[in-house]
Formats: sequence, structure tokens, C-alpha cells
Amino acid sequence: MKAVVYNGAGQLVVEDLESPQGEGVLVAVEACGICGTDLTIFAGKHPRSKAPLVIGHEFVGRIAESAPGSNLASGTRVTCFPLYSCGECEACTTGLGHVCETLRLVGIDGPGGMTEAVRLAPELLYPIPENLPAIVAAQAEPVAVCVHAATVGGIRGGEAAAIIGAGPIGMTLAILLRQRGVSQIVISDTNQDRLAAAREFGFRTITAGERLTDALEGRSGFDVVFECAGVAPAVTAAVASARVGGKIVIVSIHKIPQPVDLQALSFRELKVFGTRVYTRRDFADAIALLPAMADDLAKMVSATIPLDQVQDAFERLVNGAPDLKIVVAMG
Repeated sequence: MKAVVYNGAGQLVVEDLESPQGEGVLVAVEACGICGTDLTIFAGKHPRSKAPLVIGHEFVGRIAESAPGSNLASGTRVTCFPLYSCGECEACTTGLGHVCETLRLVGIDGPGGMTEAVRLAPELLYPIPENLPAIVAAQAEPVAVCVHAATVGGIRGGEAAAIIGAGPIGMTLAILLRQRGVSQIVISDTNQDRLAAAREFGFRTITAGERLTDALEGRSGFDVVFECAGVAPAVTAAVASARVGGKIVIVSIHKIPQPVDLQALSFRELKVFGTRVYTRRDFADAIALLPAMADDLAKMVSATIPLDQVQDAFERLVNGAPDLKIVVAMG
């Protein structure tokens, strides 16, 4: 089988590997999305990913060979819930397995799905609708990230929400919030190409650095601010933009500690929530939402590429190409 193998910083090689043997379900992969975490691995900056590694955790495929313990038959179309939890730590035993003390991920800590075939534990596989285009079905995982963020933020419909960061997660979150009935959505970013893309999707935008509430109609602040940029100015803007008693949801993973105006949090009784990946319920909900979001998710994909173009695509993305989503097609 052919697979995209990370061989060190800046090096992705398409290799011919033996088909994976051993326990688990063999999945023939249709397509795999390129994620921001994949770019971190490519740059040699992910602390856990070690070469050589088959990357990729946003993928869809079909069961080629089922296994004992699986309730899914050969031929079933599936996607991967890529989290491995220990089941024994305090987080796992209190219903928070998605923040397991030793959490590992497919395609980050072990072989992933940017390959023609991958073997996975049966409990990681979820059936996915047959009629969804592969470029949509492969986005179940990032949609799950956004479902989790919206759930933590208590979204019920009718809110005014700001999204700071118009990258793939920020845009997917905006699409999800619109689907959930949020009444006003404002997206902020420094990248004018991405803001133009957001406007093409029908969203209101404002350039980062300008006052977010200037784009808000009839309210003094946002009910919920989703921080999806991962930089200090985004945190400052989030605190400044939430209404009294409002919520701030940190969706991005910050690499270093950031300054926060604690006085503003206290005086306006703001609530700040951290998020990390998603629960199994979030993942199942994301799959259920895909048909309703399919048109917009398909529009996010700027290119579907073969395996032999992956190195070039990664180089463009780490150098600032504005693509929201590139999907790698197998075969």
C-alpha cells in the first residue's frame, strides 16, 4: 500500500508499505484531510510525533476486513474517532476520557489515515452515510471539535457570537453555529483572504485589531466569544468583546501562557472555558450534522490532491497559503 510518511522536519515521503497486519479492523481509506496538527508535525514542532510516522487523523474509508468485537461488517463506510484514552486515570474514570492524562491520537502518536489502508481498534470506527461526498465525510473530526466548542459554550440558538480566527476550525465553527440558529456571527482575522472567504459564506467580518463590537447590531457585547487563533491579541480581544456575564470559549491550543485581564473577568463576571478535542457524543453528533452542513463543508475544500502532491501542498500551507481545507484522495 502507499502511505504518506513523515520522515523528519519538512519531509513527507510517499512510501510503499506492507499492508498492516495484526489485530483490529482493516480500513481501505477513501480520503484524508490535512489538519493544522499535521502542519505542526510537518514543521517538526509536535512534541509527541516521531519519525517515521504515517500521518492523518481526518479520514473516511470502507471496512475491508472486519474483526472480532466489531459490530460493523466488511463494506461498511466508516470514519475514525482518533482518540486513545487509558480508561484508568481520574479523567477517564470521571467521564472525561477525551482529556485523559495520557491521551494519544491516531496519526500523531501512531499510524494514521493518510494511506491506502490502516488497521484500527473496532471501538474507534463510526459508520458514516453512504451518500456523503468523501471531501465532506472526511471532515467529521473537525466538525466534532466545533460541536464540542458549541456545547461547552452553551449554544442554544438566538445568541450573538464572535469567532476570532478564520482558519479551518473558525470557519467550520461559523457554519455550525449558523446551523444551530445563532442570530449574529462575526468573524475576525488578520488575513484578508480568509475574511473574504468568510464573506463569501455569508458571514459578517472585521479585521483583527478593530473593535469587534463595532460589527455587532443592537447589543453591547457578544453572548459567546470563541477564540480560535491561538495568539495573545486574540485572548485580549475576546475578553474585551464579551457582554457582561458573557462567555469566552478557548478553542485553540496555546503553545505558551498568555496574559489575561483578570480584573475585566471579575468586574463583568465573564466565564472562560477551555476545550480540548471532543467526546464520543460530540463525535456522533458531528456525523449526524454532516448532511445538513455538506454544501458549505464542500465549499471549504479548495483542492483534492493525489498522494504524490502532498509534499507541495504542505509546503504551501506552512508558508501561509489561505486554503481552508485540502483533502488527499487515495487511489
